[in-house]
Amino acid sequence: MSIANLVRFGFRPAVGTVVALLVVIVLSIVVSSLASELRGDPTGEVQALVVGGGALLLVAFFVGPFAASKPPWSDPRRLYGYGYTTDQAAGGLALAGAVGLPALALVILAIGYVRSWGEGSGIAWLAVLTAVIAGVTALLLALVASTLNSMLTTRRSRDLMVVGGIVVALLLIPLVIDLVRVLLPGGYHGQGAAADALAWTPFGAAIALPGHAVTGQTGRVVGDLVISLVTIGVLWFIWRTLVDRALHQTEAPGVALQRTGLGWFDFTASSPAGAIAARSLTYWWRDARYRWSLVILPFLPLLVVPLGIAGVNWATLALIPVPVMCLLVGFIPHNDVAYDNTAIWMHISANTPGIADRLGRLAPPLLIGLPIAAVGSFVAVLLHGDVGAFLPEFGVCLSLLLTGLGLAGIVSAALPYAAVRPGDDPFKQPQATSSTAGWSQTIMFGGAVLLSVPAGWFAVRATVFGRQDLGASAFWVGLGIGVVVLVLGTLIGARIFSRRAPELLAFALRT
Repeated sequence: MSIANLVRFGFRPAVGTVVALLVVIVLSIVVSSLASELRGDPTGEVQALVVGGGALLLVAFFVGPFAASKPPWSDPRRLYGYGYTTDQAAGGLALAGAVGLPALALVILAIGYVRSWGEGSGIAWLAVLTAVIAGVTALLLALVASTLNSMLTTRRSRDLMVVGGIVVALLLIPLVIDLVRVLLPGGYHGQGAAADALAWTPFGAAIALPGHAVTGQTGRVVGDLVISLVTIGVLWFIWRTLVDRALHQTEAPGVALQRTGLGWFDFTASSPAGAIAARSLTYWWRDARYRWSLVILPFLPLLVVPLGIAGVNWATLALIPVPVMCLLVGFIPHNDVAYDNTAIWMHISANTPGIADRLGRLAPPLLIGLPIAAVGSFVAVLLHGDVGAFLPEFGVCLSLLLTGLGLAGIVSAALPYAAVRPGDDPFKQPQATSSTAGWSQTIMFGGAVLLSVPAGWFAVRATVFGRQDLGASAFWVGLGIGVVVLVLGTLIGARIFSRRAPELLAFALRT
């Protein structure tokens, strides 16, 4: 830090910078020393630890810049108007990125990484090469991430970043568990599955190269080298593209496309229920509060990965995600009246029958949930390895979906609670002033699960205990209970909605 900065900002920022510098250096030295102690250990253990730890480091270099709230020093927009060419700006900023605290930490860690493969051997020299490749990859990841972070300014972009962070966290869970298992007393013992998988990715290919060379896997060595070099090439292309855009392109005002037709209203019946169905479909498609709930669905299967690493049978785990997805789809509309906010007055002022309101709101979850249940069940049983498990799997999914929607029809009219307002941040939940939210969600989840126990019992007997004759029973029981609960829930919810219409409008205006 220069004397001018000390005079301008005072000594406190300088002290903070020095402390951060010392902490990073000390931690880097400690980790590097621990890595050095791995030399002489079994190759599998060294491979699992260095690949897993190195992949975590590269992910940190990519994710870390997104936490910054200010434009980075490497923001290419700072060079706008100075006459630099794209190649000059991209190359200069990249070289400048190689001078600093992150680069120093990488050098310290690289020393431990090289020593972990033994000193003075041919593999050690190969480790030096791969350390350089991994370091260049880390710096390019940081440059790309920091530039993207400074260019993403809209709310939707920020929401996408939050979801991306959640996805990265879910993906890192099995890696962390894998590393912990390797570090436990007793050594490697065949663990390191996540590290083996990462060796095929840009985050672990270069770091895994020496280990494959030690074991004589020439094909893997070539593959690791190709993946590593292609990764650097792709990152450089992205970085150069971002720099070129920052230097030569200005943001053009958006031009709204002229739309014709009435959207979903063109595809629904000309009735109160049809109009509500079209409006609900529009909400589920455009409203961020619904959209982000649906974004989570494809990533639910990742939740079973830690269980597989912990030793649970993968074939059994393959049957779990789809029922959970169906349960969540049935849960989403449990507070849809509150999501409408003041728009609920349209239903009440038009004296809309309660049954039309309840039926119309079923359109989106059924259009989404039924294909998930059918297609997802088929994919799940293929992964399970027994196509005969389709009927019990499908039956459980239908039971969870339909019973959830039936209960949602009652709960959303009887127990609405304060929800995020339209247009607000979907991740910002308002302060609850009563226990209504807890009761509503408990009834939804607990009720759907309890009502699906009969179908689940038949399904477990059919898939786990080999009672194939009970597979059809699981399907019909799940379908039957689901349809009955859906019909009863819709009728009861319609009656409650009609009776409590003024109270629901007052609730919407109040919250």
